[in-house]
Parts: sequence; structure tokens; C-alpha cells
Amino acid sequence: MDPRLERVLFVHAHPDDETLSTGAAIAGIAAGGGDAIVATFTLGERGETRADSVAEVAEVGVGEVRRRELDAALRALGARGRRIHGWEDSGMSWLQNGKAGAAPDAPETAMSRASLDDLADALGSVIEEVDPTALVTYDADGGYGHPDHVAAHRASIIAARRYDLPLYVRSTREGDVAFPLAPVRDRVEAALAAHRSQVEQHGDEVEHVGGQRRPLDLVEHYRQIETRPARRTRWSLRIGALAAGAVVGIVGTFSHQQLPWGLVLSLVAAIGLVFGMRAASGSRPLTLAAVIGLLGIVALVAIDPLGRGAWGTERALIPANLAGWLWTLVPAAVSFVALAWPDAESMRRIRMAARAQPGQQSEGDQP
Repeated sequence: MDPRLERVLFVHAHPDDETLSTGAAIAGIAAGGGDAIVATFTLGERGETRADSVAEVAEVGVGEVRRRELDAALRALGARGRRIHGWEDSGMSWLQNGKAGAAPDAPETAMSRASLDDLADALGSVIEEVDPTALVTYDADGGYGHPDHVAAHRASIIAARRYDLPLYVRSTREGDVAFPLAPVRDRVEAALAAHRSQVEQHGDEVEHVGGQRRPLDLVEHYRQIETRPARRTRWSLRIGALAAGAVVGIVGTFSHQQLPWGLVLSLVAAIGLVFGMRAASGSRPLTLAAVIGLLGIVALVAIDPLGRGAWGTERALIPANLAGWLWTLVPAAVSFVALAWPDAESMRRIRMAARAQPGQQSEGDQP
């Protein structure tokens, strides 16, 4: 990962997560000339605060205090911020297994209660706005089990799959990418100082509001995860698609002259097969296999390479009439469109180009 070429969207649940979990990566990308954007789902409204922040919290509330701290931390790291509206902090309670769970009185608007599809839709709006080259978020258990972190991880998987983006998660072991703290330590420490209601730094350790201490990570490790299920039956699926195309081609060739329903049903079956295969799988190779099976049968009969009078005679299976021309040309045209249709990544870039307004700064930019 070359920071100068990257525009990375970091997906987090609460203010201070971006610095505690991914501070070195954010600062490293920014310092290297790349673009780091932090999307935050909540303002940590149910979090505890340190004693020296009590007066400010009483005046403006926990959420506003943490929003201000987040803005200051992002400036220190050199990042941009995006607020994903609609959900609140779920709070937290420690479970018997040592992991964190949602607070028993988490509100209906808590992030942990939200539909993952809704979270992914909201994240998708940010993705379409900033057009990132990669996403970064928590690992599968959210680091220590916090339900909002876990929800952010799962929503990021859905969004990465939809937009065909690489997704990286923090790892406790060496992974695909590493960001050392030393070159950007001043930035990270300034960001930690900005989150004064939540953490306090003591040398090489950070003390949380609850009194827990943890050492600063000298290196942040990230691994890329697979967001789509492995396709282990690739060739069997292609053979199945080829066979399905051939079946539709054979049946349509024998029935398209039965007007009007034979022609209509043949064309509907051919169009449905090709477009359905592309829409359901998103795979050009799988769609191509179905197209070869379908058009191969039609071409074999229509071209009549054996010279047996399959075209233009009384024995023709595809005679030179309107129904014959429709059965020959419509599936071919539909197949061309289905194979040429842009994939998810291309569609995302098309939408971004259509919406782009050079020179205009988004209202979502945080300093």
C-alpha cells in the first residue's frame, strides 16, 4: 500500500476509536501524501468522561464534547471526517467472558440494534461521496467485543462487497500492511491529547476513563479479508451455465415459430437467462458460458454449416421470417448488453463522475 496513492476510508463507531485503534495508519497515510477519511457512526453519547471534563459535559453534553474532541484529533492526524447520522452509542457492559456487550438499557436508536443493511446503506453514501480506494475497520470481534465495533465490522463487509472495495482490519499479528508509530508519533500523541475526556497518556501507556491501561502499539498490523464467499465450484458452475444456455437455445429454436406465445416465451427465457445470470452472479465468465450455450445452438442452426437446408427452406428450423430474425438477433443483442454491463466498481465510478462538481467542498468535511 503506497500512502501517496491511497484514499482510505476508516470506519469507526465512536470518537477516539480512530486514534486508539488506527491512529498510526491514519497519520501515516496523511503524512505520506495520501488521503485519510474517518467515518464515525456515533458520538459516544453514553460514554463515561474524566473528572476534568465534568464542567464542559454539564454545559453541552457528552456527545458534543466528544464531537469537538474528534474534530481536534482529526486535525492532529491530518485526516478528514464524516459523521454518519442516525444512530447512538449502545453503551457497554462487561460480560462474564471478559468481552464487552451492549448496555442493558441501550435505546432503540442504538447502533447495536440497527439493521446491518441500514448501516451499510449509510456507509455506502459516504463511500459514494469520497470514492475511497480501500476501507479499514475493526476485526471481527471489534477488538474487545464492543457490539458497536462488531456492527461496524459487519456493515463494512457488506459495503465493501457492494462497492467491490478491498477491506482491511486491525490484526494482533503481522498481516498484509504495517504502519509503525515512530514516524508519526507526534501526530498520534496530539490526537490522544485531544480526546482528553476519554484517555490520558502516561509515557508509553494510555489510561482509559475506566482506569484500564494499555501500551501504545509501536506497530499497527492490518490484514485484508475476503468479503465474498470462496467460489469452489467455478468450473462446475460454468458447465451448468453452458448447459442451461444450450437448453434454452434448443427449446427456443424449436418453439419460436409458434406465434405468438412460442416466440414470446422463447425470448423471455433467453433474456431472463442472460440478464438473470449476470445480475445474480455478477460474473462475466459465468454469463459468457450461458451466452455461448444459447447463441451456439442458435448460430449452429441459423448458419447451417452442414448445408442441410436449415435456413430458408421448407425444412428450416429458423426460417427467414420476422420470428426467425427476432430469435436470431434479440438474444445476441441482449447477450452483448449483459456482458458489457459495468461491474460494481465501474458503476460506482460512473456515479461519482456524474455527481462530481469540481471546486465544491462537501458540507460533510470536518476540519
